[in-house]
Amino acid sequence: MAVTRCQLLVTATGEDRPGIVARITEVLVEHGANLEESRMALLGGEFAAIMLVSVGEDKLETLLPALSHLHSESITISAKRTNRLSPERFQGYASCELVVNGADHEGIVFKVARFLTEKAINIQSMESDVVNAPVTGTPLFCMRATVNVPPSVDLFELRKKLAAIGDEESVEIEVKEAATA
Repeated sequence: MAVTRCQLLVTATGEDRPGIVARITEVLVEHGANLEESRMALLGGEFAAIMLVSVGEDKLETLLPALSHLHSESITISAKRTNRLSPERFQGYASCELVVNGADHEGIVFKVARFLTEKAINIQSMESDVVNAPVTGTPLFCMRATVNVPPSVDLFELRKKLAAIGDEESVEIEVKEAATA
């Protein structure tokens, strides 16, 4: 009889040092769990990871306390059961990439995210960073996001309205349709 598998969304943070990923994945392997997807980064002096893990229902009861025990090694873990997304959820939506670049200041992400929310546009993934301009050293804000745009939103109008927000925020906002596979 096949064991039913469930998915966990696991987040981990801790002061950066070698071995954090090895230690977390050691616990996963010891409990028959599989790391399906992950995003990991060094942010400030902290290591941060978001992981989608699958595990047999029969192993869940021992995995969760084992992950929590990593706190004694200064790794903070949070785990939450999650469900697979229905393929129909974004049927008919356009997948687009947003690229934002310009002088860094407070509120850029908020203004863009609030506008996307008003248009029922879902952020699928997003990364941002602040880098220094090559010659002047001026802090430059860079953001890339993949978004799902509902069929009710006209892409021409979307580009126009995001360009206006870009003008208000003194950044450039580019919207590109993602290549379809």
